[in-house]
Amino acid sequence: MRIITLAFVVTLWIFGCAPHALASADSVLKEALELDRQDFVAESIPLWQQFLQTRPEKKLHIYAQIKMSIAHAKTGNFGEAVKSAKALAETYPDHYDVQFNLGNMLSATQQFDGAGQAYRQATTMRPDEGLAYVGYGLSLFGDQKPDEAVSTLRKVRKLFKVQKNISWHQQVRIMIGQIKGFAMYPPDFSRLWLANNLKNVREFYESSVFKVYEKQLSL
Repeated sequence: MRIITLAFVVTLWIFGCAPHALASADSVLKEALELDRQDFVAESIPLWQQFLQTRPEKKLHIYAQIKMSIAHAKTGNFGEAVKSAKALAETYPDHYDVQFNLGNMLSATQQFDGAGQAYRQATTMRPDEGLAYVGYGLSLFGDQKPDEAVSTLRKVRKLFKVQKNISWHQQVRIMIGQIKGFAMYPPDFSRLWLANNLKNVREFYESSVFKVYEKQLSL
């Protein structure tokens, strides 16, 4: 009798509860996306958390947790943003967007050594994607390694030139000149400049590079 009852429960879960759970996860994801796209960023966070509790497959797991990290950062909760980014990197250390997101969150909290390592790892995964080099170079400067920062930015400047990416080529050229100019001043003098440039990297990543990942999901 117990065996029959157990079989019935398993059958009920497979043919009843499981489709309902999938439908629920899909509904939560759509609601989180809708709030995010309407700039209700803080309101989207509980829904990203709820969706992640459904244990989505890898691509959606990565997407949702990065979106949650970004949402925490945008609402000023950088502690949770870093915590989320680190947890994701422990699970998927060899994923480009995961490492880039980790670099973004660590650099935003001035953890420049860790940020540099994350950005650098991202560059090894996509050597033709220049933005990670920019994050790496700026993190080196934040870590008080201006010569290494300039060397890295010079390399990516050449890459942008080859790719005919005029906008970023010009921005990097200006960064190099400004870093050289900061040499005669105390490190704190460049803090606001560095924060603004790293914010620019984060925002461009979110609006451009990460959008490529999002489009692949057809959400």
